[in-house]
Amino acid sequence: MKRRTKVASGGALVAGLALGGGATAYGAYYQDRALPGSSISGVDVSGMTRAQVAAALQERADQVAVAVTTPTGTQDISLADLGAGIDIDATLARTFAPNQDWSSYAKALIEQRAVSAVPAADEPALAKLVASLSAASEEPARDASVRLASDKKSFTVGPAKAGQTLDTTALSAAAANAARTLTSSQVTLAPVAKPATVTTEQAEQVAAQANDIVKAAAKISAGTKTFAATTEQKASWVDIPQATGELGTPTIDESAVTAWVTEAAGSLKVAPRAGMRYLDQSGKLLRVVTPAADGAEVSNASAVAKALAASLSSGRSKTAAFQTKAVAATWNERRIARGAERLAYPAVDGEKWVDVNLSSHTMTAYVGGQVVLGPIKMVNGAPATPTDIGTFHIYWKNPMMTMRGQNADGTDYETPNVPWSSFFNGGEALHGAYWRKTWGYAASHGCINLPIPTAKWVYDWAPMGTPVVTHN
Repeated sequence: MKRRTKVASGGALVAGLALGGGATAYGAYYQDRALPGSSISGVDVSGMTRAQVAAALQERADQVAVAVTTPTGTQDISLADLGAGIDIDATLARTFAPNQDWSSYAKALIEQRAVSAVPAADEPALAKLVASLSAASEEPARDASVRLASDKKSFTVGPAKAGQTLDTTALSAAAANAARTLTSSQVTLAPVAKPATVTTEQAEQVAAQANDIVKAAAKISAGTKTFAATTEQKASWVDIPQATGELGTPTIDESAVTAWVTEAAGSLKVAPRAGMRYLDQSGKLLRVVTPAADGAEVSNASAVAKALAASLSSGRSKTAAFQTKAVAATWNERRIARGAERLAYPAVDGEKWVDVNLSSHTMTAYVGGQVVLGPIKMVNGAPATPTDIGTFHIYWKNPMMTMRGQNADGTDYETPNVPWSSFFNGGEALHGAYWRKTWGYAASHGCINLPIPTAKWVYDWAPMGTPVVTHN
C-alpha cells in the first residue's frame, strides 16, 4: 500500500524549526535581509539585503510617472520632477523593523507583510513644476484703477478684469500617492478664474472720495480780493497711492497746495520803497529827496496751506484768510559836506565834482563844499544845440581826438586835434577849445569848451565817475 506524506501544519513547522538546527541557519540568513513575504508598495523584497532593497526601490521609483493633463496637453512627469521622491532610509527602517524580534522570523513563514514606501517631498521642485505648468495657462488679472479723466476735472475708474490660473491643488496629492504606492497614475488640472485683488467696487469708492475732494471749494480771502482754486488745480493736487494689489485712500499733495498759496501770497506782496534824505554834518535833516514807503507781505501762508490741505483731504470746503504784516522801509542817507548844503550837487566830504553853471557860463571844481578851481569862464551849448541839464558822471576820456557831428542846420562838422576831452553825457564833454579866443557865452554844439590848460587840469584831476552837474 502506498504511503501518503502528511504536510505539517504551520505550527508544527515552526516548532520543528525551533527545535532543529535549521532554525539557527534560517535566523542567521535573514538577520540582515528582508523577511520572507515582505513587500514595499507592491515590490517583493523577500530575502534582499538593505542595499538590494534600496536599489530595487530606486529602480521602481525611476519608472513611476504621473500623466498630467492641462489645457495645453498631457505630459508624463517623473517623481523627481514632481518633487515626490522616496525617503529610502525611512522606508528601509520600516521594512527591517521586524528583524529586531525573533518571533517575526517564525511569523514570516506563514504571513505576508506589505509596507508602503515613505514619500520624501521636495517642495522647491514641486513649486518650480507648478510655476511652469501654470505659466502656459496663466492670464493675469487686472486690478481696478483710478485715474484722472481726460478733462482733468474728475476721476474715473478702470474696471477690474478677472484672470485665469491653473488649479494645481490635486497635483501634490497625486505626486505623494504615486511615491507612496510606486504606481504611475494620471491627474487632470483644470483652469480656474483668478479674481483681481482690487475690485471695481473698491476703485469706485476711491474715485468717489477723490471727486469729493475736487468738488470741495478751496478759497483764500485777502481783503476785497479772493483767490479760488480751479477744479483742474484741485484735481492735480489729489494723490491716490496705487500699487499691485493695493489702492490707497486719496490724499492731498500739501506741497502742491503750498505752491499755489505761495503764488497767491506773492501777488499781494508790496516791496518797501527806500527813501533818500540829505543830512548835514551834525545829522540834522536837510531835505527828503524821495519819501520812504513801507511794504507789506503775507505772514501766514504756511498755515493757510495746511488748513486748506487738511479740509480738502476730508472733502470739506474751506475759505482761509491771509494775514499781512508791514515790511519797514529803509532810508538811504547822504551827509552833505559843510558848505555844500545849498550848492547844485549834495556832495559828501572829500567827493570831487564839477559844477557847470549855464547861466553864468562858468565851470567850478569842488571837493565836497570847497572850491578847488574856478569859477572859470567857459562856452556852453548854443540855443540851437544846448547843453543838457542834469547830474551826470564822467564815463570816458580822450587826450586828443577828432570830433565830428552835425550843426543845427543839419550840415556835418569835423574838428581835428581836440585836446583833453572828459565825456559826461553822450557826446557832451569838457574839453579844450584852441579855436576860442573869448569865453563866457553860449556857442558850442553842446560841449563845455574850456581853455586848454583848464581842460587838462580837469582831465588829470577828475577820475572816471566824477559827477558833473549842469544847471541854469
